[in-house]
Amino acid sequence: MRAINDLEHLISPIYPNLIERIRQLIEDSERRFSQDADSNEKAFDSFLWEHTLHVASFARKIALAEGIDALDAVIAALFHDSGKFLEGHYHANDTPEEESAARLAKEVLIKEGMDKEKIDTITAALTALYNDKQPASKITDVVHDADFLAKFGYLGVANFFVKSALRGQNLHKALISSLSKELTYAATLKTNMRTATGEKLAEKKSVATLSYYQGLLDELREAGIAFFKIIEVAFPCPKNPNKILTLRMAVPEVCPECSNELSMNFASQTQTKCEQLTAKIHCVHCPSQYEITFCLPEIVR
Repeated sequence: MRAINDLEHLISPIYPNLIERIRQLIEDSERRFSQDADSNEKAFDSFLWEHTLHVASFARKIALAEGIDALDAVIAALFHDSGKFLEGHYHANDTPEEESAARLAKEVLIKEGMDKEKIDTITAALTALYNDKQPASKITDVVHDADFLAKFGYLGVANFFVKSALRGQNLHKALISSLSKELTYAATLKTNMRTATGEKLAEKKSVATLSYYQGLLDELREAGIAFFKIIEVAFPCPKNPNKILTLRMAVPEVCPECSNELSMNFASQTQTKCEQLTAKIHCVHCPSQYEITFCLPEIVR
């Protein structure tokens, strides 16, 4: 894979064991989380490591275009999700994954012989990914943009369905529970970017993502399988109440159980890492109901 070769050429001459250390760290934690600890290592396909490589590849591209130290940005990107399944638990003890990632990065980078100043730069950049009180560095901005860009476009759509399958969801369930988040984030992707290079990449990915999902819904309708509509809902921007965030919600046109009208109510709640939206959808004639929950996107500008 070209991406891993590019990363190895950048990192391995200076820190020859680093990429393999991070890979093992991420794959071991994901394996424990999936309760697949006894599986053969070569037979284990890590979704999180694959995503990590995609993010690191984007981080390298953005850093080079922005004139930022690509080595530090790529190393931070490789660690950004390393704390997600720490000790086999998803966000153990409600600790933000970036906080755990910063701690793991410090431990590993000390072993790799990196000097303290560089370690502090990378760990501070990781912590600032979730902590608004921590000043964001250029490296933080690069990793932030790279992480979001990896989740959209055709590659992001493919990963959406892979992740849904890993969660045991069929197509209909995945669309009901998660498509509203994908549409909202895709529509606001450019305004969520922190770098000029990220903005350019986001514009193309946003169009491709929205076009694909609209085409999918159209085809589902034509086949008589599912009937969704996309509605736009104005909601206060979590970090700037004076701005309005436009949510794009994918909801069934009518109740799947009785074909009657659906009603929708919205509420938001401040969580550790974000302002979380909850949309409660229920039928006005039967007990059918479900919820859509996701973090509201940031609006940088």
